[in-house]
This record gives sequence, structure tokens and C-alpha cells, in this order.
Amino acid sequence: MVLWKYKDKVSEFTLVISDRFLVNAEIPFDKIERVDNYYIYLTDGETVIPIHRVLEIRRNGRTIWSRK
Repeated sequence: MVLWKYKDKVSEFTLVISDRFLVNAEIPFDKIERVDNYYIYLTDGETVIPIHRVLEIRRNGRTIWSRK
């Protein structure tokens, strides 16, 4: 929803995911190319993140959605 509703302000949003190598990784929304029902595809053309790894969505550093 963020990518469509706030497409002019995606730089304000950050995705926090669980990572095997890092405890949590933060990904700016402007690095996200597209999202489907199961995966998040990044603009590098190689990275694919399963939706179940998403922990939080932040806007300007404040959590607006959390799985916890």
C-alpha cells in the first residue's frame, strides 16, 4: 500500500526485516521495485525478500506497522 498510496513520499519509509546474517536489516522503500503476494523485489534485480521476513514498516523513524 505504501508504494501506491505514498509513491511521491516513499523516501520517508523504511522496511525492517529479519536477516540470517544481521539481527535486523533496514531497507529504504525507494530500493523496492515491486511487491507481490509472497515476495519483495529490490531494484538491484537480484535480491528477493520473502514477505514473512518483514518485521516493521517505519515512516520517518516511527513505527507505523509491526508484526510483533
